Amino acid sequence: MDYIVRTATVDDVDKLALLEKLCFPEAEAATREIFARRLEIYSDYFIVVENGDDIIGAVNGLVTDHENLSDEMYTDTDYHNENGKWQMIFGVETHPEYQGLGIASMALQHFIDLATKQGRKGLVLTCKENLIGFYETFGFKNEGISASEHGGVMWYQMRLIL
Repeated sequence: MDYIVRTATVDDVDKLALLEKLCFPEAEAATREIFARRLEIYSDYFIVVENGDDIIGAVNGLVTDHENLSDEMYTDTDYHNENGKWQMIFGVETHPEYQGLGIASMALQHFIDLATKQGRKGLVLTCKENLIGFYETFGFKNEGISASEHGGVMWYQMRLIL
């Protein structure tokens, strides 16, 4: 299949909010309103994968000088600094019907390439224990249990130094 990888726009907000609901439990999922604000402030840091008119994968996050991902960053766009050293990743998601086809890998690699081209120091994300191995295949290092309490679950902070 021919998938299109592109930067998201504010017109994608409804499709992104739907994808988020399909991929994350309610306690962890960003709302449509949060996506709208993020897209308004830093849409250049939203990568989507399309199949026809459908968004089937996405990666998003802000850029900051803060070295660690904090729960406040998910909702407070003031953390975004266009010239920041660190690219944070809030979500890597693939529509359930397309999982296992490399969609997340395609989007994540595009995001890493973008951060590299922009001269970032690295990328930081948090993930659940079962996804540590996936991110390690891209060169991310597990820094242990995160201070995050997002969604009431245990997260591990992962960092990729560029």
